[in-house]
Amino acid sequence: MNPTCDTKSLYESVEACPGKKTMPGIRRRLYFVPKSSIVKYPTLPNPGDENITMAALAQLKGDFTLGAGEYFRFLDLKDEASNVTYTSEGEDGSKVYNNQANAIVTGMEDAIKGFARQVHDDDLLYIYQDRSGKFCVLGNEAFKTHTTPNGDTGAEATGTISSTFAIQVYDECPVPTYVGKIPLSATTYIDAATGKEETTNGQAG
Repeated sequence: MNPTCDTKSLYESVEACPGKKTMPGIRRRLYFVPKSSIVKYPTLPNPGDENITMAALAQLKGDFTLGAGEYFRFLDLKDEASNVTYTSEGEDGSKVYNNQANAIVTGMEDAIKGFARQVHDDDLLYIYQDRSGKFCVLGNEAFKTHTTPNGDTGAEATGTISSTFAIQVYDECPVPTYVGKIPLSATTYIDAATGKEETTNGQAG
């Protein structure tokens, strides 16, 4: 080992407990905010930080600070249809994770098409919740988030009308976990650590 290197190893064992259930998919409500509304981002810890564990390397520290009057909005997804993936890309020394999602919405109403027009060339940050209740982030300060809309009217009588928003963003972490606040209005927010909606006076929603 090179004595001048300060890279810290945080490898730990990962135990798979017998009978443990892991539910696939993501929950219906997808939260989003234009990155232009974000004043300050939470940060990923570094391996050299004090008291950092292997699991903590995947957890953002801090909250999203938004500009005055800016809040997260939501897109309700089709049940049991959307998914999130990540893959590793790049050359040794500069590899990144390619985080992607297919956010599928039922219908092609004007509001959905209006959202598609805006997001087509914009740069958004998304927060989704997996089946276990954990919140994870698609988007960061370093790379642009690409959102590509597609729609399908269906054909047969039993077909489905749907709109799909393909989300893609590079990140140094695979879909990092978020445990901070998700501001919904001037007085309400979701505590991502608990999944509960709270008010600024501390009352649960």
